[in-house]
Amino acid sequence: MGIFSRFTDIVNSNINSILDKAEEPEKLVRLMIQEMEDTLVEVRSTAARAIADRKEITRSLAALEAEAREWQTKAELALDKNREDLAKAALAEKARSTAAAEALRTQHQTLGDGLEKLNDDITLPQFRLAPNASPPPQAGEG
Repeated sequence: MGIFSRFTDIVNSNINSILDKAEEPEKLVRLMIQEMEDTLVEVRSTAARAIADRKEITRSLAALEAEAREWQTKAELALDKNREDLAKAALAEKARSTAAAEALRTQHQTLGDGLEKLNDDITLPQFRLAPNASPPPQAGEG
């Protein structure tokens, strides 16, 4: 009989817990709102870091593109001076700069896609927290 009394105690405990929560819906709503606000703060913080990273990548990308143009100019100058060895070395450096720039372009695009997702993640909780606002656009709406 110990098992049945123990089972009854567990069921009663769970029922009491459910009743306690049901008696205080204001606390439950406040807790849900607080969790949504905390999540919104985290998502905004992540978005800010992503925006800063994307701007840094944009600056680095511009520098690498300028470097590639500079190596191209040096290669042309070396060819004008009949220095094929220097021209080959300059073209190799240009290729290195171009490859690094392409890798940064990929990161830039990935961050852009991530920022779009974060924007969606920010919009929905803001709408839920501010019910008087207009609803967020659905996919396919312009």
